[in-house]
Formats: sequence, structure tokens, C-alpha cells
Amino acid sequence: MSSEGPRTREGRRRVPAVALAVAATVGALLIASALTPGRDSAPPASDGVQTQRSTGEGPQAERTSPPRPETRTRVFPYSEPVGLEIETIGVDVDGLVRLGLEEDGEIEAPEDYDAAGWYEHGPTPGQAGPAVIGGHVDSRTAPAVFHRLGELRPGDVVRVERTDETTATFTVYAVEQYPKNGFPTDRVYGPTGGGAELRLITCSGRFDEATRSYQSNTVVYAELAPES
Repeated sequence: MSSEGPRTREGRRRVPAVALAVAATVGALLIASALTPGRDSAPPASDGVQTQRSTGEGPQAERTSPPRPETRTRVFPYSEPVGLEIETIGVDVDGLVRLGLEEDGEIEAPEDYDAAGWYEHGPTPGQAGPAVIGGHVDSRTAPAVFHRLGELRPGDVVRVERTDETTATFTVYAVEQYPKNGFPTDRVYGPTGGGAELRLITCSGRFDEATRSYQSNTVVYAELAPES
């Protein structure tokens, strides 16, 4: 996500959705996918963020079919996320904001470029299914909360603090970049075999001067770590 767009209710910005329908293990729900940006009035401060090379293949092959439920770790009950820590890339955020859908199907995005938001109509981090947290890559003046998201690698750790005073610890297993016109909705938001997973999403790739937006999205895939 990047730079400026029209403001909406409760100080959130409206951004175009990439996809609407997704099947989750707890039932069907509506979601807008890639937290894509609106058109900007000036180039972003980073002048185009370069992340890992886009493969177009998604997660590693063994992950395209969900593991059998008996191979999964435990899952957590519903509890809203209140903090996000990714030590590897220097992210330490308190007070995650809620992200919903506008009446026209557009997804909301955090107003604050240093804030991260969770998609409130999906699973909370730690519940069965793919929980979603999104944030901006930059603003017109500075890098934003997920500026280094594409630097994550398999094995890196993501911790989400929850209102029930538990911590859901996730292990990254894939980091992918997709063109926005080819976003793999089913792969990103589809069933997880009964396990708890996390998706971290931001904009990436080349900055299109004509449309004033990034051409790609980076998606980090992570699964709930086993109990220690």
C-alpha cells in the first residue's frame, strides 16, 4: 500500500479490492484481498520498492495442498489481535486497527502509515484458517510499517499479541510477490487444512507513474508454531 487516497469513516482510507469471495474452513465469507492503494498525488518516498523476485508460483509446492489436519498444531479460540512483532525486520506495533469492507466491496486500510490492521471478518490470528494483517509499504514522505516485509524468509518468526493475553507465534514458510492483476485469491485465502495460518500483505514491485500505484503485492505466509 502506498501514499494518499480518499478518506472514509472512522479515519480509514478506501482502497480497491482485488477479490471478493473466499472459502474459509469455518465457512464462506467475503473478503477483499490485496490492500491495494488508491491513486497518489505524488510519488512515494521510496520511489519504488524492490522486493524478492516474483515467481508467480506461490508458496512451495508442498504447501499448495493443505496438510492433513492431524499434522497441524493446536489452534486458539477467538481473540482480537492487539500487537504485532516481527523482530527480523524491526516491526513492533501496538494497537492493531480493524479493517472491514465498504458497501461497494472495497477494503479499508489504516489511516496511519505506521499502523497495521487486521481483517475483522476473517479468523483472528491463532484461529483456524488464514488470518490477514495488512499495512502500507510507504507514504509520500517516508517508509511505512511494512516497508521491509519482502525481506522475510522461511523460518522467520511473527508474534501476534491477543486481547486474552496469549501470544500467537507464527513461523514464515513462504514469501511471494504477485502482480495485482493476477492475485491468487484461492491460494492466499483458501482452506488451511484446519490449521491456524497468517497472511501479511503489502504493496511492492514497480511503482507505476501513470496509475500512481504499485503493480504488485507481497504476501507472507506463516503457520502457527507448535507448542514448546
